[in-house]
Amino acid sequence: MTPSRDTSLTHMLSSLQKAFARETEHPQPVRKKVSATKERRYLLLKVTLKNISPPIWRRFVVPNDYSLAQMHECLQIIMGWENSHLYEFIVGGRRDGRHYSVPMDEFMSGFEDFGDGNTADFDLSFLTRKGMKFAYIYDFGDSWDHELVAENVDYEHSDNDPPVVVLAGKRNCPPEDCGGSWGYANLVAVLADKDHPEHEDMLDWCGEYDPEEFDMEEINTVLAESFGKPKPRKKVAKKGTKKSSGKT
Repeated sequence: MTPSRDTSLTHMLSSLQKAFARETEHPQPVRKKVSATKERRYLLLKVTLKNISPPIWRRFVVPNDYSLAQMHECLQIIMGWENSHLYEFIVGGRRDGRHYSVPMDEFMSGFEDFGDGNTADFDLSFLTRKGMKFAYIYDFGDSWDHELVAENVDYEHSDNDPPVVVLAGKRNCPPEDCGGSWGYANLVAVLADKDHPEHEDMLDWCGEYDPEEFDMEEINTVLAESFGKPKPRKKVAKKGTKKSSGKT
């Protein structure tokens, strides 16, 4: 076999391996919201804010029939954001994935909608296997890039408990509008150095910010207030069966 053929074969095998990895790690484009008659599953997910060290992350439970719009609301509370910027979800990989965004006219007028679909029209039922990943981008200026990984797609969770619950996590959410991951790193460094010439100005801007703070109890209290408890599903009688009249 000639060197050129060796190179072509290696390239082809590499492409196949990458395609297989995308198929294994990333879910297919999300489907329309599931019917209310379908059984609710609970998902155990881990969200990590990328390009931050040490990492900022949360592990939480959420129903599979929540729309992506509801997922956005959950993530805002779970992470500690202020819900003041646009966002989008990317499902299926960065390059070949599909993008689901909130309509721009909900935030500002005069702009057309973008993306493959309104986040209110799609739910989380596409997460069917452990290890599936998707992305959540918040604030297109600072570009806070979150990676979400499914750790369990049929998590045992009582319907008597709040539908969205944080189980673990580390570190505080960055302050809004601090300049993305680079600006955040600079902010933390300046706040930690009382002799830094910008220390007082930064303190006046963000207040007493503790990058290590994580109050899981407070987060879960807000989640319970926001999402309450799941509505009970109506049982659907199977075809061909009749209700008993109770008479003998």
